[in-house]
Amino acid sequence: MSDIVILGEVMIELAPLNEKRYALGAAGDTYNTACTLQGLGVDVAYVTALGSGLQADRIRTHAASHHVTLAEPDIDPLRHPGLYLISTDDAGERSFEYWRNDSAASALFKQPTTLLALLEPLKNTPYLYFTGITLALMNEASQQMLLSFLHEYRSRGGTVIFDPNFRPALWPSAAEAAAAIAQVQALTDIYLPGFEEEETLFGFASIDEAAQALLNASAREVILKNGAQTCTLIADDSIREVNIEPAREVLDTTGAGDTFNGAYIAARLAHIAAIDAITFAGQTATEVLQVNGGVLATAQLQQMKGILQSLKQQQQQQQ
Repeated sequence: MSDIVILGEVMIELAPLNEKRYALGAAGDTYNTACTLQGLGVDVAYVTALGSGLQADRIRTHAASHHVTLAEPDIDPLRHPGLYLISTDDAGERSFEYWRNDSAASALFKQPTTLLALLEPLKNTPYLYFTGITLALMNEASQQMLLSFLHEYRSRGGTVIFDPNFRPALWPSAAEAAAAIAQVQALTDIYLPGFEEEETLFGFASIDEAAQALLNASAREVILKNGAQTCTLIADDSIREVNIEPAREVLDTTGAGDTFNGAYIAARLAHIAAIDAITFAGQTATEVLQVNGGVLATAQLQQMKGILQSLKQQQQQQQ
């Protein structure tokens, strides 16, 4: 059985090499997290749809090379993966253009019966992760199906991990996004928002205000991310700020948040204390900021896996 099931979309990525040349890759917010988790020793089942064609097979090959197991419906010969193009400015900040409305994954997340059929065999997997991007791809029927599934999943002892990852272009309005995200948040055990999202969606004016509200929310563990240098840990009826060492150099910010999430989840699944897990996640995200692309190379992930194993051994010795 897998350690964690992840819902999301893998797309073809075009990342700039120079003004006129692009590198072809496979990526997506939850997929970047899945590859990070798998590289750190967590067995992932990834629920998605790719459709048919050369690019769909390219993604399947990429997933196999990262040892990520895909859970797909029957292949739709008329649909294909989505596509996005990255533009990166001189500071390493990126912007995106998407072509995904007719993708196989977008269709899957609007078919609640098909999606449920993929989730049912995985309902005993101990952890489940998805983001607001996946939620935004769903229609109302699929969202309601997912909420019902989460109710049952948690009643069986499953742990829900959720990052709102708000992207305004995917939602009719911020108000509709806030309503859908709030429903999921009520069924979330580990919540991984950024402060900007909490500010935009729920009107919090400061980190302190957001932290106080999240202290009283249903999630037992919240990591409130605030840029590259600090996180706020909200757990065990307390609020603690955790510093993160900033990157020495930023080449590309693509996938930094996805990598942070993957590293944090991997550390918590290894029973590392939350504060130490944040520090490890910050270190791992710092590494990805210094390379092109949203996922560290296998050799780098192996190095971080070694650090994670050392952390686990140190914690065991201290107990």
